[in-house]
Amino acid sequence: MGDHLRAGGERLTSMQEAKAAATPQHKPRIEVVRVGSEHAEALSVFFEAIWSRKTSAETIRADRATAASANPVEPGADIPAFVYLSDGKVLGYISTIPTRLWNGATQIPAHWFIGFMVLQEFRGGPVGHAVLKEAIRQLGLIAVMTVALPSRRLFKALGFNDYGAIGNYLTLIRPARVLNALDPEALGMSSVPGWAVRALRLAQRSGLATVGGLVGSAALGVWRAAAGDQRKVKPREETPASSELDTLWNRVRSALGGAPVRDGAYLLWRYGAAESGKYVFICARDGKELAGVAVVRRPREEGDPRLSGIKVATLSDMLFLPENRDVALALLAAAERTAHSMGADALLCTASHPAITTLLSRRAYVKLPGNVHFLVRDVKDVHALPKALTDWFLTRGDANSDEVF
Repeated sequence: MGDHLRAGGERLTSMQEAKAAATPQHKPRIEVVRVGSEHAEALSVFFEAIWSRKTSAETIRADRATAASANPVEPGADIPAFVYLSDGKVLGYISTIPTRLWNGATQIPAHWFIGFMVLQEFRGGPVGHAVLKEAIRQLGLIAVMTVALPSRRLFKALGFNDYGAIGNYLTLIRPARVLNALDPEALGMSSVPGWAVRALRLAQRSGLATVGGLVGSAALGVWRAAAGDQRKVKPREETPASSELDTLWNRVRSALGGAPVRDGAYLLWRYGAAESGKYVFICARDGKELAGVAVVRRPREEGDPRLSGIKVATLSDMLFLPENRDVALALLAAAERTAHSMGADALLCTASHPAITTLLSRRAYVKLPGNVHFLVRDVKDVHALPKALTDWFLTRGDANSDEVF
């Protein structure tokens, strides 16, 4: 009896396996498409998985409508975003910022890539490649600023030119607090000698870092005063008019080999009313005429966890005629005062153009390893863009890159 049942069971199992083998395996329906309102529900699920917080479909639709109405290049036009769908589930996503790139002669419509995300379990597979490929097919000229090595490799494989890492520069606002919390190794300051790192740690334990910070603060004051020039121009915190930003940009652009367009529509959209809690404009004037502008981003209230809680403000943007070094120095000095009033311990500047970088040592900035890479996809070089990173006028605020520090 037992043998009969066992044999029957074996025959049944074999039949089940044969039936299963004969049944076609489900192949998910794959779509890679531009985002529309019909994708809001799927995106809400995706964003919750990525960010661990709920975002309703209604909020997504409303945010996209608001973004379209505020489009700085083509008001009212939808902001392109793209998704990889598997049976209607979003596995990958990328959004954009409409922009225009100046090539030394003309302004060319383009897009920044931002917000490139793939669900954890699908990273390293075809999802990211497919969603980027579709976005590239539809958009044309594209630029991106990114940190992660895997994403840089993927962009390069899809035809992007990597100009390299943009320099990071840091100046101290409250030296005592910074010296007490500073960890050179965490900052990637490999050029700092080992003996100096050991001495710093000893000073931190003994309290000498505070004394050193006070001395350093006085020394910084003397160094910055020796820079001169900034007293000839007296910038102040104010939001400029769109028309005078247009005039300033039209004067500055002829001296630049390449840059994202920094006209009134863009700068006020990027840093203006909607972002008033995060950013402060600083204007330098020659009489009543706008001679230069800078934008400072507030530090995080809790400080940066990567820097032992040090509060870092960001010099997100600057615009001035490159030959007007006095204006640039005045804006840098004013940005430091604004950062101090924001409660910052240090001020970060990320910049590519020598018009900015050659002046930073005069304001006691220290160069740190660059982490943000600038990449552009210009098929067959049809737009005659600059070849060197230093020919581009780029800052930390471009492509929302100041969000990552």
